Amino acid sequence: MAGLSPLLVGPASVTTSEIKMPSNQRLFGYDALKALAAFFVVLYHVGMVDFGYREGVYYYPTLVQEIWLFCACGVPLFFMINGALTVNRNYDFKRVVTKSARLLFVGSFWAVVVMCLLSLRENNWKYFSIRMIGYYWFLFSLAAIYLINFVLCRLPGWCRWLVVASLLVFPFATNLAWDIVILKNPQTSLVEWRHGVFTLYGIVYLYIGDYLGPRHLAKWIPVVCAIAGLTLLSIETIAVVNRTHCQFEGGNYCFPTYGAMLLSVALFLLIKDWNPRSKSVKRVISFLGSNALGIYIFHLILMIVVGVCFPVFYDMVVHPVVAILIAMGYTIVSAMLSELIKRSPAAILMRL
Repeated sequence: MAGLSPLLVGPASVTTSEIKMPSNQRLFGYDALKALAAFFVVLYHVGMVDFGYREGVYYYPTLVQEIWLFCACGVPLFFMINGALTVNRNYDFKRVVTKSARLLFVGSFWAVVVMCLLSLRENNWKYFSIRMIGYYWFLFSLAAIYLINFVLCRLPGWCRWLVVASLLVFPFATNLAWDIVILKNPQTSLVEWRHGVFTLYGIVYLYIGDYLGPRHLAKWIPVVCAIAGLTLLSIETIAVVNRTHCQFEGGNYCFPTYGAMLLSVALFLLIKDWNPRSKSVKRVISFLGSNALGIYIFHLILMIVVGVCFPVFYDMVVHPVVAILIAMGYTIVSAMLSELIKRSPAAILMRL
């Protein structure tokens, strides 16, 4: 996405406590991945940095741009975590429908809250429309993917991988081909098929997470994936910026690309088995991981409130370190709000 309009990516809806394991054990690697993915979401929406684009100058990514390209891993990581935690759980149809219905309810409720806040801020009710429900599009996409996965898991195994292979061609391969075309001819029109119907590319990440979750691969593999992923995302950035003549942050456009996939795989492999020794670190990671949904939901609401109180934030450009600290602040406060609501009678508004 460009800017804040087709807003938001979201966190995994399944907590690690749902995994069948000893009660005194917790998957801290998955908590850390959820916390990291949620932070990438917040950092992307905060923006507030200069990525180096200048009108009339052919653009190459700056170091700041390269750092922000990690934000492209936010949505893929959330899908991969969901895949690792849910694909082989053998939920019955009633459970799947219930989970999907909860996703739709929670997404719709908080989308209405955001629309109301935006309408009150601008004193204009144009923001209050069915189209704006898409503010929390990830939850609706996840609801659809749960239902699709339920069907695919009951078909022969080759059907699942046929779907994955098809999606790796469209939109993944076609996006890469289109980037190459644009690099050679920046005047070519840009095709808008990045999200896809119901964000179906999420199925690819879902099954990647399911496949990689129990596996331990050689240490050089995530290193190679990270280098290749950043390289391809840089190509994506060069193509889009020089075609549109607008700064490209590295968010929604990147998700259904090989670059985002490889970089996300690298992070997933590096972190999924992490088990910190420090009890304090474990408590922090568990707190942030278990409140990833709340970070996803509340950081946008906080940003709207801060924007109303301090309008200068909308056009402010700050040092990248400052932007990262601001994103960390939004992340922590959002997690605290999430924890408070989960302990209140309103907990149903975040129950998935």
